[in-house]
Amino acid sequence: MCRRGFTLIELLVVIGIVGLLVGLLLPAVQQARESARGLQCRDNLKQIGLALANYQSSRRVAPFGVGGGGPPRFVPRWSAHAQLLPELEQSQVFNALNFAFVPWGHDEAFSPPNRTALGTRIAVFLCPSDRDGILEEYGLAHVNYRACAGTLPINLRRPFPAGTAKNSGLFWFQSAVGPGQVRDGLSNTAAFSERCLGDPGHADPKGDHYYLLDYSEEACAGTGPTTTARYAFGSIEWSGQRWGDGNMLYTRYQHIFTPNRVSCNCGDDDYQGAVLVTATSRHPGGVNLLLGDGSVRFVRDAIAGPIWKALGTIAGGEIIPQDAF
Repeated sequence: MCRRGFTLIELLVVIGIVGLLVGLLLPAVQQARESARGLQCRDNLKQIGLALANYQSSRRVAPFGVGGGGPPRFVPRWSAHAQLLPELEQSQVFNALNFAFVPWGHDEAFSPPNRTALGTRIAVFLCPSDRDGILEEYGLAHVNYRACAGTLPINLRRPFPAGTAKNSGLFWFQSAVGPGQVRDGLSNTAAFSERCLGDPGHADPKGDHYYLLDYSEEACAGTGPTTTARYAFGSIEWSGQRWGDGNMLYTRYQHIFTPNRVSCNCGDDDYQGAVLVTATSRHPGGVNLLLGDGSVRFVRDAIAGPIWKALGTIAGGEIIPQDAF
């Protein structure tokens, strides 16, 4: 009995059809996966928004962006994230923190009591669309979601007059902003957004800070991986490397540049110089933004600069059309 097999031409046709189908289906599968990750990201921000609302309800102010306590010779640097832990069902981690010590891992005198707690991975702090290439020698856990400081390139207290580092947004040095101070309205004021994690192994404008000696927006705007050195002090200062540290490099950002543009560190170190940190994400075309009223909006990269800056202030007096972002 004679059996008829595939000819070479028929086999090639079948392979071509299968390849075409895979080529058509793969983008759809990737798009579906990113859509699911985007939903999870927005849900994370909503949980942070609910925690923020509960914190404000009990204390009548938002948590400070950076500050608190610590050893006398250090500028206090605890983050808003550390204060929100009880409202995020992380009381065990919160209770394990010693706020009289420091929120980083590399100080041999003042880090050890907090290393275990600060090394706890908090899922709600991490965007599922991002990748994590930080090899953390001190075991600290990382963070994607950032508190909005405002529209000025200020980081910590030094070297600003009268020991303050007041900014125009919700979260700055030892801030205590109540709802009555948000005169622009909570629905028109940014609370948290996203920033990609740094990656020591790969240059990436979405996660890198570029190093400048002197600050200017124009100079920072002209930086990039082909023209400017990436800023990192050894292995301990990559973007998002510590959720407990309120330093601008880790847990806060500003509305100076529109989403997914570059960020810069200007000066000799990360606390005395100006720092400009931009919201970035791996979502196509923009970033998720948590507003002061607890709502989450997707903001396009193409948002007008003045509208983005207006969202970053609590009392700028701007009028923001609801269809502008």
